[in-house]
Amino acid sequence: MKKVFLFFASAMLFLAACDTSGPGTEPEEPEEFFPAPVNNNINLLRICCDDVFNEGMPVYGQGDYHMSEWSPGEVYTVIRLRKLMLDEQEGGTPVNMGEQYIGSNAMYVTKSLTENKLYTVQAEEYGESIGWLATYDLVSKTFTTIRDSTYNISSIRIRELSDGSLLKVYYSYGNEDAGLEAGYYRLSESGPPDELLLGHSNPNGSRETINGFDLSPDGSTLLYPIHHAFVQGSAYGGPPPELATLHLETGATQTLPVEFNLQQFLWARYHPGGEKLVVSNYPRNIVDIEVRSIDLDSMYIVDLNDFSRTPLDTRTNTHFFTVDIFPDWNPDGDYLIYSSANVSRRDFGIGTYSIYTMDMREN
Repeated sequence: MKKVFLFFASAMLFLAACDTSGPGTEPEEPEEFFPAPVNNNINLLRICCDDVFNEGMPVYGQGDYHMSEWSPGEVYTVIRLRKLMLDEQEGGTPVNMGEQYIGSNAMYVTKSLTENKLYTVQAEEYGESIGWLATYDLVSKTFTTIRDSTYNISSIRIRELSDGSLLKVYYSYGNEDAGLEAGYYRLSESGPPDELLLGHSNPNGSRETINGFDLSPDGSTLLYPIHHAFVQGSAYGGPPPELATLHLETGATQTLPVEFNLQQFLWARYHPGGEKLVVSNYPRNIVDIEVRSIDLDSMYIVDLNDFSRTPLDTRTNTHFFTVDIFPDWNPDGDYLIYSSANVSRRDFGIGTYSIYTMDMREN
């Protein structure tokens, strides 16, 4: 059996949190491990841990929910590939009504509504970035590998075009031995070879375990991150990353005039209306002899009309800093869904990820 990649998000993050206690003092223990989030619009959808507590602390075992995709009435999530069944409380707040284990570990999942299939990316041990692409038929409940690990795939996005066809684009890290260039490829329904839309090599190599690119709702535009070379001895890499677009019909490219934090990772998702993005990057840490701190604006909305950036307060714990990653919209664009984990104040390690939603109807 292949050794499945398990802890990619923690390994990717060069992160330290702010210790607010004075010299020589121990910070107080939190009164509760999962207190109410700092923002009243945030709701805990699925806790990472068993609903069993030992001496006031949770017993871990239910899983690590690294990323999720919201489909009508349900959420699909990894690392353990699962489905959450949703209901709504009064006022529209989504509620998890149950969970179904699908039967495979994965580092990435997205759903094709037209085909009623999941597309999953699975990988070898972290650091090798050898990903293979498989589909899971939700009717027959069967997996089919459609591109093996020689394709070195990171992620895939799917859009339905105006003519009813499906645009499927994946990002590959490339494979010199197989003559495969790193870049964005249109998946061919009839089988390889796939069409290279844009060559793009990340100088950071496997540091970018998940490529957070997206396709516009109308399928006309590829939105992709530009990551600059990693600088040895620095936890942040080189210059800040950027977002750029490729118009798939004309081939025109544009770098968006938006500034991002220094950490070398960007994940972006178009709002269903197409007029704005939700963007996240791993929080940037500052580690000096005595000072440890963390960016609190690691997730934000980018308005595509004026390219303004509005930070979101996504912290899910009042006692710890939290790492908030992989946001996506619900089908109507009224809510965000994302994963969040606590950062230890003692050893600055990252805990286990739970799933949260944020009501965006006032924004």
